[in-house]
Amino acid sequence: MSDFDAIVVGAGNAGSSAAIYMASKGLNVLLVDRADPPGAKNLSGGVLWGNDLAQILPKWQSEAPLERFINNKKLGFLTEKSSFMLDFKTQIFEENKVGYTVLRSKFDPWLAKKAKEAGALVIPGITVESLAIKDRKVIGIVESGDTITADVTLLAEGVNARLAIEAGLKRPLRDSDVSLGIKEIIKLSPQKIEDRFNLKNNSGVASEYILGFLGELNVGGFLYTNKDSLSLGVVVPMENLRENGITHSYDLIEMFKEHPSIAPLIEGGQVAEYGAHLIPEGGLEMMPKLYGNGYMILGDAAGFAFSNGLVLQGMNYAILSGIKAGETAVEAKLRNNFSEQSLSAYEEKLNSTYVLKDLKTFKDIRKVTNNPMMYNTYPKLLESIMLETLWERGQPKKKIRDVLSSCASNLNMGRIKTLREFYYIYRRM
Repeated sequence: MSDFDAIVVGAGNAGSSAAIYMASKGLNVLLVDRADPPGAKNLSGGVLWGNDLAQILPKWQSEAPLERFINNKKLGFLTEKSSFMLDFKTQIFEENKVGYTVLRSKFDPWLAKKAKEAGALVIPGITVESLAIKDRKVIGIVESGDTITADVTLLAEGVNARLAIEAGLKRPLRDSDVSLGIKEIIKLSPQKIEDRFNLKNNSGVASEYILGFLGELNVGGFLYTNKDSLSLGVVVPMENLRENGITHSYDLIEMFKEHPSIAPLIEGGQVAEYGAHLIPEGGLEMMPKLYGNGYMILGDAAGFAFSNGLVLQGMNYAILSGIKAGETAVEAKLRNNFSEQSLSAYEEKLNSTYVLKDLKTFKDIRKVTNNPMMYNTYPKLLESIMLETLWERGQPKKKIRDVLSSCASNLNMGRIKTLREFYYIYRRM
């Protein structure tokens, strides 16, 4: 007889959600995490869309350590001296508060606590040595030389899934699988945040940027408002950064902070946290087999993250994958069957959700988000168009079509090539 019905490795969004679901259904669950408290090593965070969390924690909005609800979404293109912003603000977001900024150092311990309250045994500060495997079946984990057994083991250990990789359940990461995120938490008074971002009633802003002033590097940026801090950072493809070979990641975030449209927003703020982490961006190409005899892989470890340049998704994918893995484990327990065939229901469940549907719909999206023209050319094109149409220089005005033609020509963008590029993006976004 196994020590537990289920062992969950990793108390992030995926692992804790799975533990909450399974424990609430009566399973004997062990949830372990290498950090103490859970989340202490988790730097990722941003906007949590809580529709899926509501499935297991209906009162999450009143109980969770949330920062600000998002009613203002911005997308910006930055050149060295200019910024072009798409600014969307709607009362609909305010009437349907489901998107909130969160700080993972606060949110993750709360979610793990909810797993404990549901009945799971939560043990932080444990670094699992390896998976316990017998007769080609995962039977638990090995910790400090001791084997702890379970009918099923859920691997939610993050993007650099060491246990799964060492056990041969997932191939090692490639540079093309991930991006490097560099992030700072900048302390600023609530009053200054609300004044600078025109906020009230605990509302917040989520801004993403394409940084078109960093040479050959394809860098995105983000800036989110919290209650008394800002989450600011940059994201760069690891492959792109390694090929460049001369630019350090910490230089990128400093150049972003010094941009004339960003510097006034963070002026006077104090950096309270700084760090970097890998972000899964390989989509279906990096997704391992999600299940096997006695195990399932979920969250970032499975590559469940998405960005199309307009939205960044990760935490909600993790939560939903955790719930579906939990459902699968509960059903397997009823059948007393934790074989590969039995646990294949996990992928079947995910196929009916937006998690795998999104990854399939946008399977070629990196050909857009990693297109150098998106960073080196289009921001400059927008800047040129705005200057031609809005800057009064005592010269005759041009029709819009002539402005577009001349600006594209100045950037060596032929009409056919430009149309082809836009169509290419249109097909994939």
